[in-house]
Amino acid sequence: RLLGYIQSTHTFHSTAENEAVSNDFFVRRARLDVIFDYLNRYQIFFELDGRGSRTELVLGQFDVRYFKHHKLQIGKFITPFSPENLRSSRSLTTVERYSALNSMFLLPALDTQYGIMLHGKGTIIDYYLSITNGNGKASDNLRENNDAKDIQASLRYHPGKAVSIGGSFNFSEERAQLLRLVDHTFNSFNQAKISGQRLGYLLELSYDLNPLLLRTEGFQFQYDAPLSSEQQVGKFRGGYLEAGYFLSGNTSNGFQLLARIESAEYGDLHPSLAGPTRLTSYLLGNNFYRDGIFRLQVNLIYEQANRPSQLQETRFSGKEDTFEILTMVQMKF
Repeated sequence: RLLGYIQSTHTFHSTAENEAVSNDFFVRRARLDVIFDYLNRYQIFFELDGRGSRTELVLGQFDVRYFKHHKLQIGKFITPFSPENLRSSRSLTTVERYSALNSMFLLPALDTQYGIMLHGKGTIIDYYLSITNGNGKASDNLRENNDAKDIQASLRYHPGKAVSIGGSFNFSEERAQLLRLVDHTFNSFNQAKISGQRLGYLLELSYDLNPLLLRTEGFQFQYDAPLSSEQQVGKFRGGYLEAGYFLSGNTSNGFQLLARIESAEYGDLHPSLAGPTRLTSYLLGNNFYRDGIFRLQVNLIYEQANRPSQLQETRFSGKEDTFEILTMVQMKF
């Protein structure tokens, strides 16, 4: 099977300090998927992205069904910590994933990783257990940079056709990194130094039965290193609450209105950290679907930090809020 999609995006920013571009057309993703199935037991799947200056391997994995709905997966694959990450980029209700999750992706963490995973989907229970390098990302093919491994586990319960309740766990140890508070175009309001062991938990709840969608998830990560000028935060938490309603139709032919509130926040702070410690985002948007292959999304986003940014020569220098309009047109086959 051959699949693919292209997402063309326009971004408008109300904040354009230090000559930052505020009016921008670009291709967000241009992906080609190839799937090979054999004997209803083996599957090879790889996804390429050609949007940048070179083609990247986003995913490259094979699955072996060893018992009924239970599979072994090996290669570069999407990790299971966040349900929003497990949803394909072609199926997100918003133009971008929520900002706190993107902060983790930028480390890099979570996202797509090299490793091995056991997973299964039943009528009421889904489970995932993975061991990976921990420093992978969809837009690059990074090799391991330490001997530690990233462990993720996730369990989701479906008590009814429309309801899902789940939780996830993550443990990793990484080299020194910068954990950023970012807007929906990946520009930083602030950044904090972190390193060492990371322990995280996530809870999620969703109700999805046309025409109504209600969805929320939230996580917290804790770092074990003592606070210092090189370990500026002890915790990082984030999540979102979302509501959507189809005024007509469905995801093949329909029009959906959407509202979302998101939060990303540093916790247990060292005095050396200056600038904002919390970023709250308010989003209003729509999804217009046509003929099963076309989608138009418009997201109006207001982002509010709890104090002005102290970063120098950036889009948000001295600013504590911004307004953005993200517009995306998607075609898939």
